[in-house]
Amino acid sequence: MTDKEQIKDVINSVALMQDMKQWERLESFFVRRPFIDNKAISGEMPAIVPKHRLIENWRKEIGSYFYATRHFVKRLAVKMVSARRAKVTTAVEHVHYVADRGDRYAWTVKGRIEYILIKTTNGSWKISQMVFKLTNQTVRPLGAAA
Repeated sequence: MTDKEQIKDVINSVALMQDMKQWERLESFFVRRPFIDNKAISGEMPAIVPKHRLIENWRKEIGSYFYATRHFVKRLAVKMVSARRAKVTTAVEHVHYVADRGDRYAWTVKGRIEYILIKTTNGSWKISQMVFKLTNQTVRPLGAAA
């Protein structure tokens, strides 16, 4: 696999692992302390966080509030900055399925994510920075929960 193919695989795998709730597998896609900026959606200040805390926060948020999610990655563009560093931009659509007091909703968030990945000494690519830029969001009723 080429570097660009490996990088695309990392980005797509993170989205898939979130949807499958494979939390223990997600850590392998990040450096030890990535820079994360999800302020546009979470309100949290951008920060360098230990990857285990990032994944644990996702586990709590996704597991507590949503009965299912779908993270769609679109228009994934990779720019090699050097042999060991790449910038990636993706358009994303994240659909979060919520059940609340007998009603079901789909909360859809659209935007883009800007990543920086670095190539480790063992040759694998890891996310060192992830910045979410919100374009829009909608909430759509799905009908009564069973």
